[in-house]
Amino acid sequence: MSLLSRFPSYSAKPALAGAWGVVTYGELEGLIAKARHALTQLKLDRPTVFGLIGEHGPASTAWLLACAEAGHFVAPLAGNAAEHPAKLALINAQWIVAAEALEWKLLPRVDEPSAHPLFQQLRDQGSPGLILFSSGTSGTPKAMVQDFGKLLASYESRHESDLAMLALLGFDHIGGLNTLFNTLAAGSLLAVPASRSPADVAATIARHHVAILPASPTFLNLLLAAGVTADLASLRVITYGTEPMPESLLARLKVAFPRVRFIQTFGTSETGITRTASPEAGSTFLRFEDPDLEWKVIDDELWLRSRTQIAGYLNASNERFTADGWFRTGDLGRWDEDGFLWIDGRSKDLIISGGENIHPAELENVLADCPAIAESAVIGIEDAKWGESACAVIVRQAGAQLDEAGVLALFKDRLARYKHPRRVVFFEALPKNAMGKVQKNLLRDLYRDCLKG
Repeated sequence: MSLLSRFPSYSAKPALAGAWGVVTYGELEGLIAKARHALTQLKLDRPTVFGLIGEHGPASTAWLLACAEAGHFVAPLAGNAAEHPAKLALINAQWIVAAEALEWKLLPRVDEPSAHPLFQQLRDQGSPGLILFSSGTSGTPKAMVQDFGKLLASYESRHESDLAMLALLGFDHIGGLNTLFNTLAAGSLLAVPASRSPADVAATIARHHVAILPASPTFLNLLLAAGVTADLASLRVITYGTEPMPESLLARLKVAFPRVRFIQTFGTSETGITRTASPEAGSTFLRFEDPDLEWKVIDDELWLRSRTQIAGYLNASNERFTADGWFRTGDLGRWDEDGFLWIDGRSKDLIISGGENIHPAELENVLADCPAIAESAVIGIEDAKWGESACAVIVRQAGAQLDEAGVLALFKDRLARYKHPRRVVFFEALPKNAMGKVQKNLLRDLYRDCLKG
C-alpha cells in the first residue's frame, strides 16, 4: 500500500500527538506490524468486516491501515461498542477492535461473514472496504460502503510537509479521515486535542505549533467568541467546510488571523473531499479544481461524479445515484458570472412560504453580522397561513440584552419582507454533531418541545 511505503522515510518524524504523548512514524509502523500479526493469528479465509471503535489515535490508526492492507472491511465508530449495537448488526461485523491510545482489545462478535452484495462486489474486485455512517440528521444513519484502496490511492500525490495539522473532525467521518490521510501521506504531525472545546483546541495548537486547522464555520465562530486567538499564532492555514460560511464571519476571521490563508473545502461522504478555489481570499464562492471530480447543477441542485465515490448504501435506496454514476447531493447551488459556485444550503432545509423559496443561509448571514448573537440558525416551522415560515433560533452573547424585536429589526432593508422570520426563539445552545455542524432536525424537535412546554 503506497501510504505505508512512505513511512520508513519518515521514521524519526512525529506522527501523532495527544494524551498518550508523541508517537513517531517508526513507532506507528511497529503498531501496524502488531495489528498485522493479530490479523494473521485470526486465520481468516476471506475478507472480513471489522468494527473499529475509537477516536483519532495510534492504535485506531494502526488497525485502520492494517485492515486496508490485508483487504478487509472496516467501519470506524466513535465512542464505545455499547453505543453502536444497531450499526454493528447492520454491517454484520465479525470482529470488534476497541482501540484507545496505544492499546486495543480484539473481540469476536459473529461467526458468519456478511453476504451483502456490496461487500461481495469488493471481495470479487480484491479491494478493501471502508464503511462510514452518515450523521443521521434526516433520519436513520446511512451505511456507506467504499473501495478503501481507491480512497487511499487518491492521496498518493501529496508531497512531504512539516506543517502540523489538528484533528478536529471525527475519526468516523470522511472529513476527519481526510485530515488523517493527508497528514500521514505528507509525513507531518497530527495533533489530537483532549476535547473539541475551543480551550482544548487552542492549547493543542499552541503546544504542537499546529499550522493547519480544518474546521466548520460554527466552530470557528466559537473560537472567536472564546477569545483564544492569541494562542493560535502558529496557524498558517484554516480550511472550512461542512456548512455555508457567512461572509461577515469570514471577514471577522481574516481580521483576527491576518497571517492565515483561508481555504474553502467541499465534500460529501458519498463522493469524498474535493479540491476547490475561490475567486479571492474573502469570497465564499468556490470552483472545483479536482481532476478526479465532475460536477453540474441540475434544477438548482449540485450533482457530482468522482473516482472515489461510494459503491452504495447498505441500508437505504441508491436512488440518489443515477445510472451513469452521478450523485445528487441535495445541496442547492447557483453560479456567478465567472463560473464560481455558491452553496445555498441543503434542499431539505429550504423553506417554502406562501409559494416563495427562502434559503436559511440568507437569513443566517444577516444574523451573523450582529455582535449580540453568539450562534444562530434558521429553520422552517409550520404556519397555518403560509404553509411554512422561517424561525430564527438565537443564542445570545453573554450579557447581551437582545430581544425578539431587536432580532427582527436586523432584517429591515436587508432582505425582502417575505423572507423575514415570523418567529424568534432563544436557546442556551444549539445542538451540534461531532463535526460542529448544527443539527437542524434536532433543533426542530426542540422547537416543538418549546411549544408543548
